[in-house]
Amino acid sequence: MDTQMISGIRLRVVVSALAVIAVMLALQSALSLLKFRTLVVEATSSRLQVTANAIDVVIRRAEAVGLSMHEISDLNALVERERLRDPKIHQILLFDLQGTILAQSGDRNVLREDMHEILPRVLTSDDKTITRESGEYLYAGRILRDSSNSIMGAILISEHTKELSAEVRDTWSRLTLKYLGIFAIVAASVSLFSLFQLYAPKYFFRKSGKANLGTLDPNGSDELQKQISKGKKVQETALTDLSKISKLSAVTKLSDRLEES
Repeated sequence: MDTQMISGIRLRVVVSALAVIAVMLALQSALSLLKFRTLVVEATSSRLQVTANAIDVVIRRAEAVGLSMHEISDLNALVERERLRDPKIHQILLFDLQGTILAQSGDRNVLREDMHEILPRVLTSDDKTITRESGEYLYAGRILRDSSNSIMGAILISEHTKELSAEVRDTWSRLTLKYLGIFAIVAASVSLFSLFQLYAPKYFFRKSGKANLGTLDPNGSDELQKQISKGKKVQETALTDLSKISKLSAVTKLSDRLEES
């Protein structure tokens, strides 16, 4: 197998390894993106639930003194005040059990399609809180219960998903740069190691081929010279003996022929 064929096989192996590494890093980047988006949604939902909990506490206090939700005054002022504490909130809606809006703050345009889909989920959910992403908005819902643990309404808070998308894009861009840096380091390391394996043996063999007796240890060199001289003498003696034996064999054969004749 010549050097060119070995180089071709080595190149294909290196390219295949780098391709596998690139695919693995791409999959890891995609999984990290999905995981980070999930974490951002959870963090945003928790922040919105803090606002919903503050409203729930006020309504519970009013209900504890015998007031129903319909009898509580300044509900709009309450939800407006809580919305202003978090400028990222798009809208806060306060519903009764029948789905009637009792108070709202923020954008006055209520997305009816989203309400028809999300509100029944909130009011019929077994969980006290629920998170739902629909279109351009992320909704965080919370059930309101009275002192007897009966459902008396719900709070629905929405936030634009473009805020989340911007955070995810920024983080994913930084993550992509890191993965590209990792791939560049791995590719350079594998390439250098491959070149070392390809050319280092040739270099060492070439160096060993140029070695001579002058590069050896002086004592070892003298001993080697003696052994070489002895070997030459033995070789000469053997050749001389072989020549004598050959001549003797020829004379013997000639004598045998003469006797036979």
